[in-house]
Amino acid sequence: MKEEEVEEDLPWIQEKALDIVEFSGSVTQTLPGPRVGRSSLPWILAVPLAYVGISFVIAVVKTVRKFTSPKQARRRLVSKNAELCRSIDELLEKEKNGVQHEVLKELMLKTGFSMVDILRKYIRYSLNEKPFDPKLVAALIQLRKATMLDDSQVAEVLNEISRRIVKDFGPVVLNTSGYSEKGLRRKLAVQALFGKILYLSELPEFCARDSSLIVKEIFGVADEDAERLRLHTVAEAGDMDSLEKMVAGVNSDPDSDSEDSAED
Repeated sequence: MKEEEVEEDLPWIQEKALDIVEFSGSVTQTLPGPRVGRSSLPWILAVPLAYVGISFVIAVVKTVRKFTSPKQARRRLVSKNAELCRSIDELLEKEKNGVQHEVLKELMLKTGFSMVDILRKYIRYSLNEKPFDPKLVAALIQLRKATMLDDSQVAEVLNEISRRIVKDFGPVVLNTSGYSEKGLRRKLAVQALFGKILYLSELPEFCARDSSLIVKEIFGVADEDAERLRLHTVAEAGDMDSLEKMVAGVNSDPDSDSEDSAED
C-alpha cells in the first residue's frame, strides 16, 4: 500500500525566509560572469560582499581597540574616582556620627577599590578641591578611623599621595625666583599640598609617628623649611583646640547639625 505524503504547514516567517533564499539563489544564477570555484556565486557579487565583510571586521576591531585603549581606561577610572568621592561626600554629610566601617565595605564591593585606595583617593581629592579647614580635617579623621587601617597603612597612604604629587608637579622649591607665572603657581601649589599632608601626618588622631612615614624625604624638604610651611598650614587649618572640639562634638552628638561645606 502506498503511503500518503503529509504536507506540513510552515510558519509564516519560515515561509518568507525560504522565499528570500530561493529568490537570492535565482538572482545569483542569472547574473553573468565567472563563478567562484565550483559554487554558483558570481565574482561580480563576491567582490562587494568580500569588501563589506572586511569593512565590518575592521570596524569591529577599531571599536574594540577604542574601548580597551589606555585613554578610555583612564576616562573610566576618572569617572569611577569621581563617583567614589561623591559617595563619600554624601556619606559624610548624611552620617552625623561619622561614616561606618560597614558602609565603606559596601563601597569597596561596589567600586572594586581596596580600603587603602578609598582613603588615598578621598584624601587627594579633598586636598585639591576643598578648603583645608577644621571641618575637613575632622572629616578626614572620621574617615581614617572608619577604614580601620593600621598606622603603617595610613603612613603608606600619605607616602603614596606624596609620591604622586611629586611625580606630577615636582618637589617643593622654596626659592621661586626665575619661574614663569605658570611655574610659580605650580610650585606654590606643591608647597601648599606638602603643608597639608605634613599636617595630617603629625596629627596623633590621624597617623601615629610611624617609622615608615617619609613625607618630608619624598618632597625633598629639610626640617627647617618644613617648619616654615607647617606654620602657614596650621594658620589655615585652625588651632588644635578648635579641631579637637569639632571632632569630639561630632562623635558625641549624632543629632547635631553639621556646617555647610564651603565651596572653592
